[in-house]
Amino acid sequence: MNEGIAGLSMYDWPEVQKHNDIFWEMIVENLNKQSVTAPQHLTRVKDHYEIWLSTDLLIGQTCGLNAVRELQGRVEVLGALDYGVEGCEPGQYRSVIVCREEDEGRLVEDFFNKIAAINSDDSYSGYWALLATVNPFVEQGKFFEKTEVCGSHRQSMKAIANNKADIAAIDEVVWNLGIDYEPAVEALRVIGKTQPMPAPPLITNWSNNSLRNVLNEAIEEAISLLDETTKSALQLYGYKPMNSDDYEPISRQLNEIKNPQTIFGIN
Repeated sequence: MNEGIAGLSMYDWPEVQKHNDIFWEMIVENLNKQSVTAPQHLTRVKDHYEIWLSTDLLIGQTCGLNAVRELQGRVEVLGALDYGVEGCEPGQYRSVIVCREEDEGRLVEDFFNKIAAINSDDSYSGYWALLATVNPFVEQGKFFEKTEVCGSHRQSMKAIANNKADIAAIDEVVWNLGIDYEPAVEALRVIGKTQPMPAPPLITNWSNNSLRNVLNEAIEEAISLLDETTKSALQLYGYKPMNSDDYEPISRQLNEIKNPQTIFGIN
């Protein structure tokens, strides 16, 4: 029998991969007890869509934005890991808005006509969350002079620290990883936080809908059995089963923002 594919790619920094491996091993052990065959190891590839769009996907982690766009109808939302983000309910997360420590700006509107850093345009936390934050201050359809596309939150933080950009929205879970592992954070300062939104969901291929309860139970039990070192490293506090409808707030917010590329100064 095909064991399937699994990936926990959203916060899988090299520094915490061994802890994600422990988490996955615990999930596999729980699934095996229920006679569900699961891959023994997480798949790690640069193109996350290779995992998310696989018909063999057993459990993956994607962005809420992808769940309501490219992946809608192709995957089933299982739930969201609870990272204990301050000011958020279980199943929610948010981004911090950051700039360089020495920058004179104190409010988001102070960065009009400055350079933004984004991880990618298919990210809620690094792209749309920033758009929603600056949207009230847009003038003639524009806010930023231009935008640097950095490829990841970690690279966005480095871009600001290295004077290649001035401001970015960084997923607060990633920000906390950065505090522990990324030196560039020392050169940055938080000037605000975005509105709480549904956190990156755990997903499975739509063909596994009948396994939904079994998969969720295996995930919940794994978290409860993890040692404190692993929980702390992964910022895990719990798990909340969810479904696609829970991600409608993201869809509604996307519909409220017009001409995002113009706002970002992208021609």
